[in-house]
Amino acid sequence: MVRRAASLRVVFGIVALDLIGFGILIPQLGVYGVRFGASPFTVGLLISVFSLMQLVSAPILGRLSDRYGRRPVLLVSQVGSLLAYLLFAFAQSLPLLFLARVIDGISGGNISTAQAVVADITTPKDRARGMGVIGAAFGLGFVLGPALGGFLGAWGGNLAIGLFAAGLVAINLTGTYFYLPETRVEGRPGEGHARTLKGATLAMSLPVVGRCLVLMLVFTTAFAQMEGTFSVYLLTRFLSSGPVPLQEGGLFLRAAVTDLDVLREASLRSGWLFAAIGVISAAVQGGLVRRLTGGPGSAPGREALLATVGFGLTAAGLALLPVAPDYAWLFPVMGLLAVGSALVTPCLSALVSLHAPPERLGAVLGAYQAFGSLGRILGPALGGWLFTRLGPAAPYGTAAGMVAMAGLLGLSLVAQTRMAGAGAEQRS
Repeated sequence: MVRRAASLRVVFGIVALDLIGFGILIPQLGVYGVRFGASPFTVGLLISVFSLMQLVSAPILGRLSDRYGRRPVLLVSQVGSLLAYLLFAFAQSLPLLFLARVIDGISGGNISTAQAVVADITTPKDRARGMGVIGAAFGLGFVLGPALGGFLGAWGGNLAIGLFAAGLVAINLTGTYFYLPETRVEGRPGEGHARTLKGATLAMSLPVVGRCLVLMLVFTTAFAQMEGTFSVYLLTRFLSSGPVPLQEGGLFLRAAVTDLDVLREASLRSGWLFAAIGVISAAVQGGLVRRLTGGPGSAPGREALLATVGFGLTAAGLALLPVAPDYAWLFPVMGLLAVGSALVTPCLSALVSLHAPPERLGAVLGAYQAFGSLGRILGPALGGWLFTRLGPAAPYGTAAGMVAMAGLLGLSLVAQTRMAGAGAEQRS
């Protein structure tokens, strides 16, 4: 018991520090992409490539950890992240930024290995509580990371951001080497829920689950459009020295923004806003959602109803974002986005876990994560393309329309889950 608790604490530290490092970079990638001449479309690709590499590498790292052990896979992937952050710190060109994101994306697939560690050291009865440790680490990373990134970017640019993130990985590497024992049990079969096309097809055939997967893909694609373009949007519209005009250029490259004071202010302001999203999301997911869903025995369809409300709030926030008159107005607008996403994400995942057959739960959850990853690949690239071709408002108007359509589909999901709940009560 003591060894299991200690291992869980180490896993929490690993995931939390990984996600803090990830959160530090996300609001700042647009700032430093523009510094080196990236168009908004290229900034979107800079964010998408990380998720693409992570999607490809996660099942590979998972299989390697089944064969060679969790500990060596975690150690090697952390060395990769360390190299990626150092490369980001000293990058002075766009190709080096891309290379850093590719390396970090390949190494970032180790979250699935950390989940495997939790599965190894917990019983089925305690599995949900153990996975909650990873969820808490995600929340902590996304709350602290953006704020730290803003302050570090304003103080020392990409050098300070990269070196700080590399330092977090070095701490992780030390903790894993000295304090995390090997947890894989010899002869135990793998979980068998690698993110395969066959697994996704089977999950799509399940009545409630299939609709949730579609909603997850649409919502994540829309929200990632905002995340992938927001720093560039902020840079071009809301700075005290006046808006920075979009420079002429092609689809991929434009004239670089070289005013360091402008870049520092953009770093700080984007960091504050993303930190606000993280704090509000953590508060809503940590307390409000749990109270509103009511726990075991609550009325069927409540999760679907809350998700639908979340879609409405998110669509409103996205629609208001391009018409905000000044920087201060961005805080209530981003607050709508924070509350909306905090309602949608846990409620959809709860619906998937509730309506998936127990014998296929691992495969279904793997497919659910794959649809989310696909949205994080498509969203930034689509948002950047719309921003470059049609202007700053285009990604947010498009994303608002997508989420509004998801809300309409969510209304039918409410009826579907209530019918499924009523049928289950009659059978019991």
